Amino acid sequence: MEMQWPLILFTAFVAWSAGLFGTGSVLAAMGKAKKAQMPMLITSVVLLTIGGIAVFFHLEHWERIFNGFGHLSSGITQELIAIVVLAIVMVAFFVMLRKSEDGGTVPAVLGIIGAIAAVALVCVAGASYLMPARPAWDSVTQIFSLLGNTLVLGPLTAAFIVSLKDADDEAARATVAKFATVGAAVNVLTCAIFLAVMAGAGDTLTDVGYYFDPTHPTYGMQDAAVASPFVGESVASAVVAIIGSVAALALAGLGLRGGAPLKALAGGGVVCAVVGAIALRMAFYASGLSMFMFY
Repeated sequence: MEMQWPLILFTAFVAWSAGLFGTGSVLAAMGKAKKAQMPMLITSVVLLTIGGIAVFFHLEHWERIFNGFGHLSSGITQELIAIVVLAIVMVAFFVMLRKSEDGGTVPAVLGIIGAIAAVALVCVAGASYLMPARPAWDSVTQIFSLLGNTLVLGPLTAAFIVSLKDADDEAARATVAKFATVGAAVNVLTCAIFLAVMAGAGDTLTDVGYYFDPTHPTYGMQDAAVASPFVGESVASAVVAIIGSVAALALAGLGLRGGAPLKALAGGGVVCAVVGAIALRMAFYASGLSMFMFY
């Protein structure tokens, strides 16, 4: 399947935004990183906006998107609802931050709600790609891989912002470094599992012998092996996804040990995590051929 760059960027930036806002929400519920709360909120809003703009380039007639909003079973409708819910929580965060005397305090319950809304958005976005006709996609591990991206991108970006705005708050720095390391470890695990699941997707297919597609009578049969990210053009993307996730974990681990400036390690980790997340989605699309004639 050809690369759908608007959707690749949409999922990557949604995971990044939700991860950052979710991390900020957890820190807010813990009463930490008060100076960094507003910068984290603004950054997460910007990331969500970029993702929202990117998805419109996937639609030839974007104005027709409104025709689908009346169907709650539509994936795009569910994503819109989840985004609106998260946006409402973001507005509530902004209001509370502006009203607080120190400019960085929100009610703990709002922090918990923010974290839940962020996770829900990522799950809904991932669930939109569960399609039986595309075996490489039709697995809950695909949703987990997107959550893994969320758990590494958010905490690492939060660590970078905290190192800039709350450099004197050692407790906040230590906490966000732990979040980043654990999140990066989870991301490595979910990335590896999803790539393994995609690699075995071809085993679920049934050989139906010779056939031709009435709409494309001169086209050859689908090659089931192409459903694997370790075959053909998708190999490079799969390898980069693994390298990016492992590199992000290594940098997050160094930040937790305190052997080098957290700002530099977190910044480098964000770059590696973004590259890894985009590469994983590239492998995702490269392996997403439709197998309706076999399935």
